[in-house]
Amino acid sequence: MEAVTTLRQRANQFIHMSYVKKDFKECLQAIEKQLHECNGQSEYALYVKGLILRQRGKIEESLPIFQAALHLNRQNVNNLKQVGQTLYLLGKHREAMDVLDQASDIQGEDRAIWYCKGLCAKFLGEYDDAVEYFKTSNSILQSEKAFLAMAEILQMQGEDDEALECYVEAAEAFPEN
Repeated sequence: MEAVTTLRQRANQFIHMSYVKKDFKECLQAIEKQLHECNGQSEYALYVKGLILRQRGKIEESLPIFQAALHLNRQNVNNLKQVGQTLYLLGKHREAMDVLDQASDIQGEDRAIWYCKGLCAKFLGEYDDAVEYFKTSNSILQSEKAFLAMAEILQMQGEDDEALECYVEAAEAFPEN
């Protein structure tokens, strides 16, 4: 059993290195080999395959791959985040919000989760919630995108003074932009 684990770790390391080097052709070949050898039961291989598919614009194809990785490990917040982000990209904002709620229950201090929740709430017309999610995202780690999204919502709501404050705070946090 230890030899199998070591082989899988080496395969995952190779997948990781190929992915980081952006050698997606070689990476996908290694992923398919890994998935074949373990009957599709490799969480990391599925996760990286989903990332590559989504980066290539194959968003619909990436969703079941991320869901398969999530099925193998329901407590991995990265799997939840990728499913949530993919659902968001597919315009399934309520479903995305449900998945992102699960992710935030596991790991509440994750800027990306709160930012994506803000985007979903914005598209669902839940503007007050969206502003709060963007504020939470920025309280963890400030982001120009979160400031801009928050200011846009505030302007839409006629809260011009608050929107201006948001832009000023963004300019102070990111003076180079």
